[in-house]
Amino acid sequence: MQTLDLLVVTGYFIFILIAALIFKRFSRSSSGFIRGGGAMMWWMAGATAFMTQFSAWTFTGAAAKAFEDGLPVLFLFWGNAVGFFIAAWFFAGRYRKLRVETAMEVIRLRFGKVSEQIYTWLQFPLTTLSSAIWLNGLAIFVAAVFGIDLKVTIIGVGVIVTLIAVSGGSWTVSATNVIQLILLMSITLIVGVYALFFAGGPTQLAHDFPAESIMGNNISYWQIFVLWVVIIMTKQSISTNNAMTCYRFLVTVNEKEARKAAFVTGILFIIGPVMWFVPPWVTATSGVDLASIYPNLGSDANNAAYLYFIDNYMPAGVLGLVLAAMIAATIAPMTTALNRNAGIFVRNVYQSVINTNATEDQQMFVGKLATVVNGVLAVVAALFFASMQEYSFFDLMMLFGALLQIPLAIPSLLAVVVTRTPDWSGWATLLVGLMVSCFIQFVFNANWLLPLVSADSFTNREIIDITVIVAILSQVVITGGFFVFTSYFYKESQQGEERLSEVNQMRSNMERPISESEQANVDYRQGTYLGWLSKGLGVAVMVMALLPNDLIDRSAFVLIGLLILLSGFGLKHKQKALIAKP
Repeated sequence: MQTLDLLVVTGYFIFILIAALIFKRFSRSSSGFIRGGGAMMWWMAGATAFMTQFSAWTFTGAAAKAFEDGLPVLFLFWGNAVGFFIAAWFFAGRYRKLRVETAMEVIRLRFGKVSEQIYTWLQFPLTTLSSAIWLNGLAIFVAAVFGIDLKVTIIGVGVIVTLIAVSGGSWTVSATNVIQLILLMSITLIVGVYALFFAGGPTQLAHDFPAESIMGNNISYWQIFVLWVVIIMTKQSISTNNAMTCYRFLVTVNEKEARKAAFVTGILFIIGPVMWFVPPWVTATSGVDLASIYPNLGSDANNAAYLYFIDNYMPAGVLGLVLAAMIAATIAPMTTALNRNAGIFVRNVYQSVINTNATEDQQMFVGKLATVVNGVLAVVAALFFASMQEYSFFDLMMLFGALLQIPLAIPSLLAVVVTRTPDWSGWATLLVGLMVSCFIQFVFNANWLLPLVSADSFTNREIIDITVIVAILSQVVITGGFFVFTSYFYKESQQGEERLSEVNQMRSNMERPISESEQANVDYRQGTYLGWLSKGLGVAVMVMALLPNDLIDRSAFVLIGLLILLSGFGLKHKQKALIAKP
């Protein structure tokens, strides 16, 4: 890694720490630490929603999928777009109108305290596993850049990310997410445009890409591909809209702001992925052997497809900016997940079970302690994932979602759609979902389906795709069907008076708009500070154009810096308009 790139990354860390210190003052209470006191504007909530849906894995594991198979990887991210459009239409407003602070409060209102505690204690390890996968993705990229052992990288990067995560609460996380979104989109859009230029345009790129068909390589049956696309987009929509992920909408001022946040996130997920994967597609057309170029990555060498393009086609300094973007893409979801877990532990375990009379200072301390513990466990889990060779990094992420996340997501999504089921339907449906996952993981064999296609064997890719298809389809049909079936056992007369009152209040809240008197006071300094920070970052990037490079190389820094600078002016102008409103 060149000295300039190292200076860029170091400067970025300093910049993010400064931003964290500026916004730390906004968290004056446990509510502010957990969800920003419900006083965030739609663009800040949207940035967090966008940044938490992907990580450095996008530019490592997903980039490897793009390098190997081309177009199919886009459907995973377009599934996010569909999910957020559905949220803008239905779920985002409903969750915000529940008037809760954490996702687990939704579970408690809907299913009672037993389900709340079960979901709470299951959510902790699942979030840790998610953080480990994100951390692994960043570590793969950093290990390829520095040429050092992957496990050493995981420990080092994990310590840094955890320290940043514990520095502040929801305000710090959301504010840095806005800056990291601006940086990430500016860099990746310009790099994508340059990649298209070097490829000779989109038509030439499609012609030169070494794939057997539009479905990619090692897949013989279009039916498997079509089913995989439909199922993956369904999975992403479920993952986006369940009560476990509704925390991203709880930070907004009201339901209108929540809907706007969801809609703009959907738009970003249509545009962004196309440009993200052009560089690994261009790398694939060059016919390079990534394993020989990045031997320290071993069987994961294809995860460096994005890095290879930066190394060989972009000017010095851009690698540092891209690495900063990768760090941003990991810090954002990981800090958000750690902050969410801290909030859940404080509200739904510590304050609810351990110390019902906890002071604000005690809640803040416990929240930060929970963040540190969760970060350490994520590092340990990431080290375990690094030792797994059976699945690619992309396949590991898909199976994790299909086998573990979906059983939790289905009942928590249907909770605000089918509201007349007994309390036990929450934990019982979860149990059914986990049983389905166990069957798929330990009993199901994709070769059982060979007679349907009159074939002797499936390729490894087809086996993985079939496993994901069957896993998610089984969850939707069996687990979702079981939840709906429990409605036949619902009787209001069997509900206790207190529980019936809570559930009726929940139903009423979902239909009742948030009044002005219920809304938190908005501190418009959030846009002013972020505007100035973004403008400063944009100028710093544009200064890099003074480095001795040719005109095309210089223009990369100018264009990236200009996009960041314009975003800063946009934030500043938006806040001036809001402040001027009567």
